[in-house]
Amino acid sequence: MSVKKKLAMGVMTGALGLSLVGGGTYAAFNDTATINNHFASGELDLVVGKSANKPISFDLTNMKPGDNVQRIFKLSNGGTLAIKDVLLTATASNFSDTDGDSGKNAFLSQFEVNFMNTDGETSQWQPREDVIMDNATLTLADLVNNSVSSKIKPGHLVDGKINLASIATGDTRGIPVDPPDTDDVFIQITFKDDPTKNGNNEYVQNKFMNASVDFYFNLEATQWDGVDVDSHNGNGAVNNGVQSSSDGTGTPDPKTDSAGGTHSEEVTD
Repeated sequence: MSVKKKLAMGVMTGALGLSLVGGGTYAAFNDTATINNHFASGELDLVVGKSANKPISFDLTNMKPGDNVQRIFKLSNGGTLAIKDVLLTATASNFSDTDGDSGKNAFLSQFEVNFMNTDGETSQWQPREDVIMDNATLTLADLVNNSVSSKIKPGHLVDGKINLASIATGDTRGIPVDPPDTDDVFIQITFKDDPTKNGNNEYVQNKFMNASVDFYFNLEATQWDGVDVDSHNGNGAVNNGVQSSSDGTGTPDPKTDSAGGTHSEEVTD
């Protein structure tokens, strides 16, 4: 190859290299923006309290058949989210029988729940709705064994559990935050009096003497279904503190308490 051809190829190769370098570099304007977001959850808080400084627990000894005891306790909302249901279950432990002739389930069956009234929202103070079906016999054993479906009124059954919150429709269902509301639960339990005797002319209930058990009412508060906050809704607190929030059949305005009413916590742009 001649010297001229070699020089020509060198110049072309150099030009190509410059072309590649030049094509790989550029300058452009740039701008960025940030949308500031803030998500804060609410609090679901069921408060169980006394009624007029009266005891709320059943903590009694030295009982005999025929004795009954009544207790009232209040359910209120101490959080920022409305409560839809208050579900009751029961557990029992530490059964003792010094005579050794009875069992825990048999002993719990001796205690009948005569009534379990909840606040029907028809007045301001007294409970009015019995959750137990008419003529049904509900025992502490039924509660512990969760055998309640056939003994509790359908409106107060949720997933096989007893709902103690108000089941009235509209703005009176559940336990809201705004307006403040308190639901009373009134319960009477009787140590049943069974006159049946065995072949030795002894009462069959004699075997339950000197027995004891720890019994617990377990309460679970549940939330309402989620509310849809659409693109046209402004910023501020989501309307989750009122009763009759979304229940799967409808979605209320997330910014108002009810039709035409503006929520006090609303903050809009």
